Amino acid sequence: MSRKRPFTNLCLTSLVLMVGLFMRVSPAQDLSSEVPPEVLGYADTVLYNGQVLTMDRDQPPINVTQAIAVREGRVLAVGDSDRILRMAGPDTVRVDLEGRAVIPGVIDTHSHPNRYALSHYRQEYNLALVQSLLEQGVRYVNVRWESKETALSDFKRVAENVSPDELIYTTFRGNETSLALTRYDLDEVAPDNRLYVMIGSATQGIANSRMLDKILAMYGDRIPGILKDENGVPNGQIFGAAGTVIDQEVVPRVTPEVLAPFLKKELDEWVAIGVTTLSTRLKGNELTAYGLLDRAGELPLRLGYSHEIGRSNPFLERALKRFGNLQGHGTEWLWMIGISIGKPDGDGPGSRGNVCATPPKKVMLPGDIYPEGLCEWDMPGEPGADAVLVTNRYGYRVSGVHTFGDKGYLMMLDAYDQANQEDSILGRSFGLDHGMMISPEIVQQSANLDVTWSLQPPMFYSTYAAGVSRVYGEEYAHRWMLPVRSLIDAGAKVSYGADTHDDPQRQPMFSLEVLVTRKVMDGRVFGSREALDRASALLMLTRWGAGYVLRDQELGSLEPGKLADLVVLDGNPLDPGIADENLSEIKVLATIIGGEVAYDPDNLVR
Repeated sequence: MSRKRPFTNLCLTSLVLMVGLFMRVSPAQDLSSEVPPEVLGYADTVLYNGQVLTMDRDQPPINVTQAIAVREGRVLAVGDSDRILRMAGPDTVRVDLEGRAVIPGVIDTHSHPNRYALSHYRQEYNLALVQSLLEQGVRYVNVRWESKETALSDFKRVAENVSPDELIYTTFRGNETSLALTRYDLDEVAPDNRLYVMIGSATQGIANSRMLDKILAMYGDRIPGILKDENGVPNGQIFGAAGTVIDQEVVPRVTPEVLAPFLKKELDEWVAIGVTTLSTRLKGNELTAYGLLDRAGELPLRLGYSHEIGRSNPFLERALKRFGNLQGHGTEWLWMIGISIGKPDGDGPGSRGNVCATPPKKVMLPGDIYPEGLCEWDMPGEPGADAVLVTNRYGYRVSGVHTFGDKGYLMMLDAYDQANQEDSILGRSFGLDHGMMISPEIVQQSANLDVTWSLQPPMFYSTYAAGVSRVYGEEYAHRWMLPVRSLIDAGAKVSYGADTHDDPQRQPMFSLEVLVTRKVMDGRVFGSREALDRASALLMLTRWGAGYVLRDQELGSLEPGKLADLVVLDGNPLDPGIADENLSEIKVLATIIGGEVAYDPDNLVR
């Protein structure tokens, strides 16, 4: 999609209304004889005879009107159909909604389209990845992970056919086979090359001796996370900050020009489900790729990004002294909302199990290799809480952070409290994400510190409610899992994020249903007291997310002067005739971003 760059003088709307008032004529009348033609203009688009949910209040009830007028990328007016139709001129696009619903564009405050793109388009992307890395002196290996022997055989085959200057590199999502490998295993099959295996999401890996030599030559022993044996010799295992530094600074990245087309394809899919603004954390090459799309006018939706410069970075303060403060800087389509710092813990029950939690585990699930859990911030040298203090010291807020266990949240809140004592963080929307194990203490402390939560209903639905129930006990699943009503009642701010690329879970109306019903995949209902009314859940998907992305004056509601981001639905989510269990069946018919049609397969609004 190519888009226009709308320019709008926000005073025009007020001037139109004042002229109409004093001259006793409607805004749609031809005033060319009295007023210069540049002053007045008809609406570009009018949608009428519908149910327009304006979300123009911070709390329920939601105002519902009939029509909306859009001009030069912004909302001109909302109101009854007769009034709004008077703003239409000869060239205005008139859309009869025939009773359909319109809501503001959905704001997803925590998803990872940059990562999903590589999964959705894996086959095509892998070919581009291999070629891009090859041009930078890197051999990417598609390893057979059936056993340690097959993996080593693949490494050996590649090493025998490349020059000593080339880096051999691969990624692996599992744990058992990869953790059985040592630096000495890798040395045996690739004695002359640097070899690195990245495990999971960049915070773990295995390096051979030549790769370790490279890392130590670059950073010395200042970098935490290079694990050692009982004799103090690095064993090849990489963890935490070291893994992130290697991923972002040592291993070459796929070039932005190669990456950009895949990122665009992924974002097109999100526009089709009604998401008009999305927040994610970005590495340098990803940010550059999105920037290429933005400058070309091809970024399908708005992106508020958390920069990964703070993610497990032991040199953060040194970097920020040179970086300057760019929070909020960017365009209408791509802007920086904060800094993402290292995670206090890993994934939740049912995966690797390295959750930083206070309750003891009652059950160990397959694949869980940390019986007592794992608090990554407790590891020696891990930047942890210090990164919060540094981020705040240089005028940034913390956003886009991965946390699951209650102890992890408490660690972050304690760091937020320390930062607040140095320089107030109140009113600056410091973020906490996921909300899978939130104790009453966390609820109140987060409200006191004016934290903005990004909560993920699909996680609650698919894995984590059942996982916490089984591993820690059912009472925790009922009381601590996604306690969104308790957070709201305590005065905390909440927003919505999908944090998945699976359908139908990533679709906003699916999360709306989960927030209202509290029903999970196996049919059980967890924490019914935390269920939201539909109006609050819709505000969570729209207006309340605007604060998380630092655009509350521009996005999240359908009010005159705000950006014209809106979604046409085939049903009104407030309609009591639609059962709670059927809210996920509401379909997106069209998506408009900045007054331009971004998705409209049936030509409803063209």
